[in-house]
Amino acid sequence: MADPSLFQEYMNSRKLKTPAFTFVPGVGFKPTEQSRQVVNLLNQTSGKEFNLQPANSVMAMDGRPMWGTGAGVVFNDTPDVRTTGYVDPLGGTVHTVAHEGAHAVLPSSLKTHDLKTRDQFLANPTQFAGVAPGLIPRDTGQRLRWAHETFGKPSLVEETHAQGVAEAALQKLGIESESSIPSYTDPLAYPSTYVPKGVELYTQNEIGPPSPYERREVERIFKAAPDLMQRVFRQGQGLIR
Repeated sequence: MADPSLFQEYMNSRKLKTPAFTFVPGVGFKPTEQSRQVVNLLNQTSGKEFNLQPANSVMAMDGRPMWGTGAGVVFNDTPDVRTTGYVDPLGGTVHTVAHEGAHAVLPSSLKTHDLKTRDQFLANPTQFAGVAPGLIPRDTGQRLRWAHETFGKPSLVEETHAQGVAEAALQKLGIESESSIPSYTDPLAYPSTYVPKGVELYTQNEIGPPSPYERREVERIFKAAPDLMQRVFRQGQGLIR
């Protein structure tokens, strides 16, 4: 069993201004007061329950241990009622709590389209949700657009929406918006990584060079993304009064 003093030493050495958790000897990781404020605000606003928990040492995302990443993940316990969110207790910030809480209790209308959708497609790429992708015209760019709308855009919207909710919640509570990942200081930096996801999946499942219309569709997707993200971000912000 790990020496509790090692956890305490590590927690004290962090340079986070708004850590999601603190370590209590003999008890373990406990949400900070600021984290509890965020959870209470989101629960009161939504009328649902966001159950915040520290990620345990064996939890991983995409095969990578969560501890030290600053990441979080949510799992539905009782849909539309109670959702548990696990946040990295070592590197997670209050912003991580707010972001995961938004996924849990104040999601966008496109939340149901997540990575499970992609997994289902990869399991049976010839028939998905009543659509046979192979029958959608390819050279016109229609098939690429379908891939983006099905696999890329929903995740992009949900992540952007969660950032809007999180930023508004922190501002309302007077809590600094802090990310433990330096490249994500801009609230739209993380969601923007989802812009090419649908296109990437499409190119992995198609053979041969893109047609001129496919290239045009990619340009349209990337050109439209900034305005889409701004709109969705503001929608998320608007949920916090």
